[in-house]
Amino acid sequence: MGAGVSGSALRALLAQGLAEIGVSLGEKAIRQLLTHAAEVARWTQRVNITGFREPDQVVREGILRSLRLLPFLPEGDRVGLADVGSGAGFPGIPLKVARPDLRVTLIEASRRRTSFLLHSIRLLGLDGIVCLRGRVEVLRNDPTIRGAFDVVAARALAPLPEAIALLIPLLAPSGSLLLLQGKRKESPPSVVLHRMHDIEFKTVPGTPLLPEDTVAVVKMLDVSRETYPASPAS
Repeated sequence: MGAGVSGSALRALLAQGLAEIGVSLGEKAIRQLLTHAAEVARWTQRVNITGFREPDQVVREGILRSLRLLPFLPEGDRVGLADVGSGAGFPGIPLKVARPDLRVTLIEASRRRTSFLLHSIRLLGLDGIVCLRGRVEVLRNDPTIRGAFDVVAARALAPLPEAIALLIPLLAPSGSLLLLQGKRKESPPSVVLHRMHDIEFKTVPGTPLLPEDTVAVVKMLDVSRETYPASPAS
C-alpha cells in the first residue's frame, strides 16, 4: 500500500491490525483514527512532521504501535497522561481516541508540529486533551506540570537513561513511564539506574502487520525525586 491506497483498504488494514493486537473500537473511534492517519500523511507532503509518509505506514507504525500501550495504562476515569515529543500525535492521540476518559497533554517543541496537533484535535472533535509547545527540560519545572501525571509516554525520545532523567519529574508519585523501545537492542540499564527506579521490559510479540516491540515500564523509587531536582529554566 502506498500513496494510492483507498479508504476501504486503509480501513481494512486498521481492522486487521486492531484484531491482531486485541483492541475493539467503535465506529466513531475508527473514523477518528482513519481521519488522523489521512491528515498526518497529507501534512507530511508539505511539512516535515513525521517520517511516516504514507497513510498505511501511519496506521501501522503510528496508530497501531501506539495502541499497543493500552494494556499498560491504569484503569479509572481521571487518568492523566503526558505524551512527550508527541510529533504527529503518537502515542497520545490514538490512546485518547481509544480511551476517551484519559486526560491527555501533548508536549511538543516544534511550532509546525504543535500547529498540526492543534489542528488534528479540533478536526477529530476531541475533548480533555491539550497541547503544550515547549521543551520538556523547561516545562517540567512548571509547578502545574511537575509531578502531575499518572502516565508519561514517549517513543524515540532519547536513549533510555536520558529519557528517564528527562521524564521522571513529570510523574505523580505512583505514576509510570511507558517508553516504546522497538525490538530491544540497548544494553541493560546500569545498576545505578535500577537502584533509583523499578524498570521492567515488557515484550510485545510481533504480528503479521507489526514487528516485536519492547515497552520499558519505569516507576519511581523513593530516592528518585531527589535525584532529579528542577533544572534551571533557560
